[in-house]
Amino acid sequence: MPDDPQVLWKYEAEETAFDAAPVIAGGVVYVGDTDGTFYALRLDGGEVIWKKTFEDCGFMSAAAVHGDRLWVGDFNGLVRCLSTKDGEELWSFDAETEVYAGPLLYEDTLLVTTEGGVLFALGAESGEERWRFAIDSPLRCSPTVVGGATLLAGCDGKLHAVDLAAGQEIGTAEIGGPTGSTAAVSDGRAYFGAESGLFFAIDAADTKAMTELWTYRDPRRGQGIRTAAAVTDKAVVYGSQGKSLYALRPDNGELLWQKPFRGRIESSPVADSNKVFCATTGGRLMMLDLTDGEELWEYEAGGSFVASPAATGGKIVIGSNEGVLYCFGAMAKD
Repeated sequence: MPDDPQVLWKYEAEETAFDAAPVIAGGVVYVGDTDGTFYALRLDGGEVIWKKTFEDCGFMSAAAVHGDRLWVGDFNGLVRCLSTKDGEELWSFDAETEVYAGPLLYEDTLLVTTEGGVLFALGAESGEERWRFAIDSPLRCSPTVVGGATLLAGCDGKLHAVDLAAGQEIGTAEIGGPTGSTAAVSDGRAYFGAESGLFFAIDAADTKAMTELWTYRDPRRGQGIRTAAAVTDKAVVYGSQGKSLYALRPDNGELLWQKPFRGRIESSPVADSNKVFCATTGGRLMMLDLTDGEELWEYEAGGSFVASPAATGGKIVIGSNEGVLYCFGAMAKD
């Protein structure tokens, strides 16, 4: 990520909001808005390549993109496969209840979680259902694949491991309360937070045992955690409803630093080897030093940020609830 980000371009959609994280592939930004329009824009310049509006729906989560196809769910529970060339709908699947988390493409299978507590495995090419796995509470996380299984952090207070071949549960870990956070996996460890304010590190290398390695809770602020974590070899970084960003040691959960803000953090942070980028519901964007949390850069955008950013090739793209899509990066030198 750039040391001193500048606004390279802004795209302003009319009377809508961006709650979904953008996805960047092949120099194109793909993102849907809350009023049912899906966009493809050039990463260089922000020009619209195509946009498609679908009636009576809204996109609350990121798409999955591969080759000439993308897959995205909406708040009515319809999962669509679209052409990345022009947005043409290739197939759709009724998942029956709301889709609030981005799908995951694993080999030739699309994994989709729903508010009804169901994980669907669909054929990516055809949209045909291969199997389903269900719990008694909502699934608001995106699936995470590790070692032939997918991890699901559920609102039933458990982290589930589901075998990808058979769709059967092979292990669980008790987490003491609901969560909608997507697990981040690095070096065989799964990192995620819960509504209780607890942050977990679970041994995901053994998906049958799923041993708890450590937990962390802010002793002064017990509010829930709704972001995914950004994980590097130096730190695990996440935000909370308690208006703070935290950095923990990956090996033992020791607090490295904590940064308080004026707004809640519902947008997941992103990090490179030295910096972390985050956004708040108060409309503030910031870059912090990954080592000590020192503030390196800020931008007052206004509005509110719930959508998570995407970062690639020295550029950062993020959308706001005011329907503005921002692209930050280093200005070209004369």
